Amino acid sequence: MAIGEVFLGAFVTVLLERLASRELLKFLRPSGIDAQLKKWRRTLLMIKDVLTDAENKQTMYETVKEWLIDLEDLAYDLDDLVDKLNTENVQRKLMENDEESTSQVQKFLSTFSNNLSDFISERGINSELQDINERLEDLAEQISMLSLVMNVKGSSDKTGERLQLTSVVEESEVHGREKDKVDLLKMLLEVESSDSPVSVIPIVGMGGVGKTTLVQLVYNDDSLKGEFDLMAWACVSDEFDAFRITKIILEKVSGSCDYTDLNMLQVKLKESLSNKRFLVVLDDVWNEKYGDWDILRRPFLAGKPGSKIIVTTRLEKVAKIMSRIPAYHLNLLSDNDALSLLAQHSLGTKTFDVRPDLREIGKSVVRRCQNLPLAVKSLGGLLRTKASPNEWEGVLNSDIWTAEEKSEILPALKLSYHYLPPELKQCFAYCAIFPKDYEFNKSELVYLWMAEGFLKQSQEELGDDYFDELLTRSFFQKSSANTSSFVMHDLINDLAMCVSGYKCLRLDDMLKDNLRHKISGKIRHLSFISHYYESYDRFSSVNSFQSLRAFLPLSLYGDSNFFLTQRVLLDVVPKLYCVRELSLSNYQIYELPSSIGNLRHLRYFNLSRTLLKWLPESVGTLCNLQVLILECCSRLSKLPARMDKLINLRHLNIAGTSQLREMSEGIARLTSLQTLSKFVVSKSSGLKINDLRDFSLLKGEISIEELQHVVNVQEATDARLTNKPSLNKIRLIWCRTFDDSRNEILELDVLDALKPHEKLSSLEINFYGGSKFPSWIGDSTFSMLTAISFGFCKKCSTLPTLGKLPLLKDLSVQGMDQVKVIGREFYGNVCDGELLFPSLENLTFEDMSQWEEWHGLAPGAQCAVEIPKLCRFYIRRCPKLVSLPIFSFPSLRELSVEKCNEVVLNSMHNLTSLTQLKLVKISGLRSVLEVFEQFPLKLENFEIDDCEDLVTLWPSENIVQRLVNLQKVCVKWCPKLLSIQEIGVIGSLDIENCASLESLPENITSFRDLKIINCPSLKMTTLEDCSTSLENLTIESRVNLNLTNLMLSFHNYSSLTRLCIYGYDGLESFPKGGLPIPNLRDLEINGCIILRSLPERMEQLLSLKILQVYDCPSLTESFHKRNIPPNLVYLIISNCRVNPLGELDLHKHTSLKSLCLGSVYPELVFFSNDNDQHYLLPPSLKYLELCNLPNLETLSKGFLNLTSLQQLDLWDCPKLEALPMEDHLYNLLSLSISNCPLLKKRCLRNGDYWAIIADIPNVEIDYCSIYDPESCP
Repeated sequence: MAIGEVFLGAFVTVLLERLASRELLKFLRPSGIDAQLKKWRRTLLMIKDVLTDAENKQTMYETVKEWLIDLEDLAYDLDDLVDKLNTENVQRKLMENDEESTSQVQKFLSTFSNNLSDFISERGINSELQDINERLEDLAEQISMLSLVMNVKGSSDKTGERLQLTSVVEESEVHGREKDKVDLLKMLLEVESSDSPVSVIPIVGMGGVGKTTLVQLVYNDDSLKGEFDLMAWACVSDEFDAFRITKIILEKVSGSCDYTDLNMLQVKLKESLSNKRFLVVLDDVWNEKYGDWDILRRPFLAGKPGSKIIVTTRLEKVAKIMSRIPAYHLNLLSDNDALSLLAQHSLGTKTFDVRPDLREIGKSVVRRCQNLPLAVKSLGGLLRTKASPNEWEGVLNSDIWTAEEKSEILPALKLSYHYLPPELKQCFAYCAIFPKDYEFNKSELVYLWMAEGFLKQSQEELGDDYFDELLTRSFFQKSSANTSSFVMHDLINDLAMCVSGYKCLRLDDMLKDNLRHKISGKIRHLSFISHYYESYDRFSSVNSFQSLRAFLPLSLYGDSNFFLTQRVLLDVVPKLYCVRELSLSNYQIYELPSSIGNLRHLRYFNLSRTLLKWLPESVGTLCNLQVLILECCSRLSKLPARMDKLINLRHLNIAGTSQLREMSEGIARLTSLQTLSKFVVSKSSGLKINDLRDFSLLKGEISIEELQHVVNVQEATDARLTNKPSLNKIRLIWCRTFDDSRNEILELDVLDALKPHEKLSSLEINFYGGSKFPSWIGDSTFSMLTAISFGFCKKCSTLPTLGKLPLLKDLSVQGMDQVKVIGREFYGNVCDGELLFPSLENLTFEDMSQWEEWHGLAPGAQCAVEIPKLCRFYIRRCPKLVSLPIFSFPSLRELSVEKCNEVVLNSMHNLTSLTQLKLVKISGLRSVLEVFEQFPLKLENFEIDDCEDLVTLWPSENIVQRLVNLQKVCVKWCPKLLSIQEIGVIGSLDIENCASLESLPENITSFRDLKIINCPSLKMTTLEDCSTSLENLTIESRVNLNLTNLMLSFHNYSSLTRLCIYGYDGLESFPKGGLPIPNLRDLEINGCIILRSLPERMEQLLSLKILQVYDCPSLTESFHKRNIPPNLVYLIISNCRVNPLGELDLHKHTSLKSLCLGSVYPELVFFSNDNDQHYLLPPSLKYLELCNLPNLETLSKGFLNLTSLQQLDLWDCPKLEALPMEDHLYNLLSLSISNCPLLKKRCLRNGDYWAIIADIPNVEIDYCSIYDPESCP
């Protein structure tokens, strides 16, 4: 099977189309290059005719494989050249049509040669033409030498020889399929009411997951004996041959047959099955043609009702074609079952009891296999011949996963790849850019495919289809963590890397495996996992990849921020002349170089979550750009003036750009846009609301802002939102200021005129100034609405009718100051028995300052208003609400009430599902128990805050005993609360600022987390009852506890890992003999004014990793080397007495990674030891913070051995003027300097340190980045 280059045919086909472009040939005719392109096309056509033969032969002949590799490399270079010539043609046309000759864009374009021959000469086109011509002729000449034949049938059209699976299985060797077996047997034995006498049961799963094995188990189960008159098994495999399959089944049910005609075969099979209840298995079906299945199934219709056909397939599409029954999806094995399967095939037993020394390695093996049965069995068979742990380790760490001949799993998965259409092959191979377990977004991947030129007309729709096809074929699977994202199974990921060949490089793999010297210069796609700090060294080899098309950082940490050295931005990125997909997403970038406009091939440009305030005007020259992502660029205030030059732009994502309040009118000419996430209405020369008229292709979501600038209702009507059915989410936003310039009537008319299409799924209206909402909001024709939000519509006194919207799931109402009453109009005309808000799951009311009454369905009615599916209800800052109906919330799981009257709680009934309850500033609340008609007994987490009248929680023994699910209680700022004896058995208790609280619960045996802050009346003498369960203990400020007595006992606090003591006035010393906390990992002591000494025997706290001691001025027994725990990783000492640094022997603590010293050495001048042969600090340090050292002048000598240092923070050192020597800052990734004026002067752009620190990814001086041109001189 051809792997790595089999999709070349699709690439060549597209390239042939580009070479035949009439427009391009016309442009090149004056130079004579058009004749060269025509010649190349003829040669490529000849090569294309033998391409299939070459792909079939490449696994047998290395010379053919090399020929294909050279051809692919040439095809990429030729494609880049054609794109360069096309781009020049487009740029010249833009120049000719540009009337603004003085614009910056025009100045940039004017650098292009006016004469075509000059352009060809200056850009080195002639040398490229000659090189490509020679290489193409050489490849053509090799065709005969390699004996390549024209018009050979493709390998995907012919089934390769492989072993077909049968119905035989050894049940004792099958693991983890008990439930699946029971489910499938139930489906086979149940009688269904159906028009058809036969039911088709499809089983779908990825290759190697065990579909065939499961059906084998069921097929041979004793419970089926007597249930079916006839049983037959046919392995359909890759080639769907109706004649062959029919013959196999006929032979199984009636004996031998020698018919050679399909019609006769089907007649005889129909006779054999007539009035018989049968079970037929069609294993491994790939065929997607309904006509073929329709022919095959005809004899089966003669069977007796209750007959069943089981179909196994990897393709959801096949399942849907063959059956109306939902497919049964087979999942991966559990960890234990996969391990048992490995033991079975490697040791011949079901467990590792006979070889416990191999168990942990076995676990690693099944993890590597991702619990895929076929992979586990394959590795088990190999490991059967390996006896020692070293041999098993060798297999685990070997390259067996990508070895074509030694592993069965890759051939199984390659078969799936083998039968992909050519256009899907290249799309899948591109996915090799994704590291294992990386979650990717569908639309983002489609954008990347589009940028690569994999998609033709209707590009996004075609890309969606390709993606869905790969998903149904199990190449992709939905993420279990995020339903909107997708992942590839590790073995599928390996397959992608295998088939992508040399074209794709994951930078992390190269650096990890030290493969710099082995990497081909022909790399086309580069991806890498974003690091928090990115140094130049990581990218030093990128400039050798002259033809790179993709430069893609990938974040494994969501929307985290990262820092990229300026050298990469200035020296590496602008030289990626062939790049088509470029992302700098999430990097803290303040400005881009204007040379970014030289990246003329660029199609996809992701700058989301950067700190850019504007883009260089040269971006307007990127005429090939299709996707520009500026999402969440919070500082962005300006787009390039000539955005209209981006004639191919299809997606402009500027969501979350709060500072962007003006958009140039040129954007109105980008009528091919499908994504325009934000549209700012200009007051003067920018976009007008009626410019939306021509954006007929818009999809997804749009936020239309600054609507107060619309002064003509007709302009709003002309926006024609009703004609944009693919816009499913719309935000309509006016300005926050409600002054005399606002016109209530005009804004009502404008909102009415902006009526969207009825397919709308989400509507948000903010700062609207009309006195009411137009009638279309809440109209029943908007039946697809799932989310509605009204924010600070301060003039509206009523809400629209929303209660009958059938799909509404999320409703939020905030800051509507004029609403005093919510009445029946909110629900609509409800008939008897009709449900209100039938789908509503999340309901929020916030900041309703004048809201007083909430009516039910009828005035004074006693019947409850039931919202059956409501899961989360937040009602906050509604202080005047005192009249409510009775509500029934049977599905409510989370309730948050803040700054409301207790009557709000009185109205809520039937809280049988409530697990999360938060109450904040509830006026009049004295007892939590008393406000509920029926107390929510399923509570898991309870939080109450700032309830001044609260005296008790739920003073009932009966309630306490029934709160069996309660795990966490948090009580804050309840000054009258005396006791919390009644909370029951919980795991976490947080008590803060409860001045009258005198005692904790008697039963504390289950406490894992205990936090007590500022409770001066609390009396507690022991924690012995929770000594074995307590994991985290925090005590802070004004707590009447004797820590010595609490800790001094015969009990060993073996579970306690974190102890924090903050501002504890009563702590003078720790228990004699040290802390009875052998597993303590984190000790924090802060603001203990009278504390005289640290715990004794701290050197025995072998598990302690973090030690922080702040503001303990009375420490008389200061730090000394014998009192420092030996395995510390993180140490902070601030404003405490400390022995001289040279006496601490910190240089011996090689586990120490982070050190902070603040206000501890006021006399320190030089950061060095008197004895130059001994260093002060350990070489393991990665982070060092020095602060408030008023006499410190230099750091040089003390840093000689800090070769691992990556982050250095220097604060409040007014005399410091010298950094360490230049070569000792080589590995530094972050430098922060604050209130160090002498050092600051040397580190600014004109200072002598600038050349030393300019490559550091993050440098901040007085809290401002030196790379921010506005904040740092």
